[in-house]
Amino acid sequence: MNKSKLVISVIFIATLSANLLALEKETKKIDDFIKPFADANHFSGVVLASKDGKIVYEKAFGLANVEHNVPNKVNTKFGIASITKGMTSIIFIKLIEEGKIKIDDKLSKYIPDFPNGDKITVQMIGRHRSGIKHRIMPEQEETIRYTPAKFVEKVKKSELAFEPGTDNLYSSAGYATLARVLEIASGKSFDELLEKYVFNPANLANTTDYDSLKIIKNEASCYLLESQGYAAAPKKDYSFLVGAGSVFSTVRDLYKYANGIISGKYGENVQQNFVRNGIVRSNGSTNGFRANMRFDTNNKYGYILVSNLGSGANDLILNHLRNVLEGKKIQTAKIPKPKIDLKAKNNLQDFEGRYRFNGKGSGFKIFESENKLYAGPYKLIPMGKDRYYSFWSYAEITFVRNEKGEVKGLEWVGSAGKSNWIKD
Repeated sequence: MNKSKLVISVIFIATLSANLLALEKETKKIDDFIKPFADANHFSGVVLASKDGKIVYEKAFGLANVEHNVPNKVNTKFGIASITKGMTSIIFIKLIEEGKIKIDDKLSKYIPDFPNGDKITVQMIGRHRSGIKHRIMPEQEETIRYTPAKFVEKVKKSELAFEPGTDNLYSSAGYATLARVLEIASGKSFDELLEKYVFNPANLANTTDYDSLKIIKNEASCYLLESQGYAAAPKKDYSFLVGAGSVFSTVRDLYKYANGIISGKYGENVQQNFVRNGIVRSNGSTNGFRANMRFDTNNKYGYILVSNLGSGANDLILNHLRNVLEGKKIQTAKIPKPKIDLKAKNNLQDFEGRYRFNGKGSGFKIFESENKLYAGPYKLIPMGKDRYYSFWSYAEITFVRNEKGEVKGLEWVGSAGKSNWIKD
């Protein structure tokens, strides 16, 4: 070997060693941050990170099933919640390309007896501008198995939140309606549409639409975090979220899904609609499941988190992943230890009502059930007079009263900062 080739070889080996060392440091930073939350039973799920198109971190934590002490594995299937909506949108785009549906088609073309269906276009549904509410029935009815056709019958009975096309309202029930429209337009079941247009192009062999009549191998049960650790989440039949939050998948399949979008496996129209400023991202939460993915093609990194434990740790881990992969300053893992006061005397009925961020948007409902207080499906744990803690978001909630002593709103202080919510 001549001297110049020897120098090049030495430089290559040195560069490779430096890059490997840098990757080892990054993966250690990821692992060192997640492990304390997992050890404290505050995180349960799988995390994946990639750089320059290669997976550099993939690890499972916690339990897929607490009752039988079954650990999560990298091939465990999790509910991916609203990431499902992106898959429904891909089917929509493909059917438009095939001339089977048009964006300005009226809903009444496919479901003639849908109330105000002649005012709602399929594009409005896809863009959350139809006026169809997000959730349209009591939680106890979310335990029943529905076909897309049967669920649409439920949606028909719900009043619109506003005149179609005049406002925005995030709507899972709207996407369930869109799933039924796509079935009618194509002559195929939603299962078949997912297989043909979403699962097969990127070889998502471990991804499936939920069906309570079928066994889903390696399926995770979901839980909520409370002061004692894992707590049972309400039982759900996710068929009421068809097209909106009904898909179960693995972290590796989500990696293939994201890269399928970026590389054009789903076609140019999908690529243009999903890759914005070089970034593909999607997230969702339902019941105890959380799913989040972000891929930055400009900085050549990506990460995915799937979790079966509704906990504030999920958001902290996501922030940490991004900071590590972008080379930013990172924080030390800190497990919250709120001062719980289960003997605190509060009149829970004072707090009941709908709260909206600065008085706007759909907000969320706070209600009492069996002498416990809930914000949506998540339990609030008392800390004192008019003060509560949410383990779901690692947040302290302080209810604010007016001069008459009536609750007029609340202050929410969590990892994302402080926000104020006004009671209707």
